[in-house]
Amino acid sequence: MSDKPVAPGAPIPAEPDANLENMETECAGLIAALDTYGKCPNLEDGDRAWVRAVIESAEDGFAAGRKAKPDEPSQKAIAMACHRATISMQFATARCQAGKRPRVD
Repeated sequence: MSDKPVAPGAPIPAEPDANLENMETECAGLIAALDTYGKCPNLEDGDRAWVRAVIESAEDGFAAGRKAKPDEPSQKAIAMACHRATISMQFATARCQAGKRPRVD
């Protein structure tokens, strides 16, 4: 007995255009989102240390990026990456606010 092939599903729509601010604003938003996540009362100490390290690394990277003065297309790509990461951190914060992470023993 063989399984019949499954028909392909509907195409996945493209990501909608984002209303991006400039690179500075989007990346500052990421730092703020990380900081908000780091203040979640349900985080464990190791998670808080990770957030502090990521913020420090991001600030160093953004400072280096500003010194490099990337061209406009590169700035837009960086702004989009910061925008997407900010959204991800906002969802992580919402998940964290819902309760402590389940134990995996």
